[in-house]
Amino acid sequence: MKSILRREFLCLSFLALTLPFFPGVFAAEINDAEWRFGVVPDTQWFPANMPPSYGTAIHVIDAINQEMIRQKVDFVIQVGDLADKSSAIAFQTRAAHNQSLKDAGIRFYPVRGNHDSADLEAVGQFKAAFPNLPGNEGCEGSSPNLPGAQGMTYSFTHKGGKFVLLDTFPVFDDKTEKGKVYTVRDFLPWINEQLEEKDHRFAMVFAHKNLLGQNHKDTVFGGVDQDSPQDVQNAFYASLQKNNVKYFMSGHDHVYNRSNIKSPDGESEVGQIICGSASHKFYTPKPPFMDREEILVQELNRVGFLIVHVNRQGIKVEYFSTEPFGQEPFSSQWEVRDTFGYEFDH
Repeated sequence: MKSILRREFLCLSFLALTLPFFPGVFAAEINDAEWRFGVVPDTQWFPANMPPSYGTAIHVIDAINQEMIRQKVDFVIQVGDLADKSSAIAFQTRAAHNQSLKDAGIRFYPVRGNHDSADLEAVGQFKAAFPNLPGNEGCEGSSPNLPGAQGMTYSFTHKGGKFVLLDTFPVFDDKTEKGKVYTVRDFLPWINEQLEEKDHRFAMVFAHKNLLGQNHKDTVFGGVDQDSPQDVQNAFYASLQKNNVKYFMSGHDHVYNRSNIKSPDGESEVGQIICGSASHKFYTPKPPFMDREEILVQELNRVGFLIVHVNRQGIKVEYFSTEPFGQEPFSSQWEVRDTFGYEFDH
């Protein structure tokens, strides 16, 4: 893939432009015969402790939520970094700007990012602002049977889909300097169990950090790629491929990037979507890059989100974006900048 250094960069591969068409899945209009969910990237902004935003991009959030309502999504997932620095008021502010979703009957499923885990108090603050997430006692869904993981790392099912969200940040005080952090190695038995269950037709996995990043090189596996345990990476990729998980969605980079990534042993492959930025903050890709990643589409310096359409035939994903805008209400039009998907096995 050629790299073009300019303020707005969109690279569409031949593969991305020649995906097979299947009826209903690539229809332009919103079709009541299908259902939809949204995915929102990082909404962190600064200053962290100043009203009214308290480190959240409130006008971007409000604008995206209006589009989620217009498109009649069933729920919204956010892939971390809800605020610039975790605090009770920051999480409460982020939650308060979901009132329009709540009023429309749209559930919100967040997972934490690194900016949402400044200290161990962040766990209680997060749970207070976003109560009753799956995996908590008395709630839907599942969490790993690990101390402190309940309602932080979790899964849920909806209309034939399974959604697995991984929290790889400190969850309780184990007397170490930063607190107990669970890794993908810890989660793997639970991940395998969730993906192998017969309670879904398709599944997707979400986390804040990436399999491979374009700007940040710290990964969901812990450490930078070359320092991450390859046996865990191989097992994780193999689990996703075996269980027909086509997409791993993440944030962290404030870049929209869609790619196919092979496991270190070359035996498995998964599609990764780094979901872009829902903030006023953007990064630029920087080396080193890994040969086992094939970049299909990349866009820089635009505000965006994803809508996933599901019907009987398969999945269609649309990436919407717009020019960055300031700290004021937003009224411009969203543009579809990438469309992709797949057919279910019948």
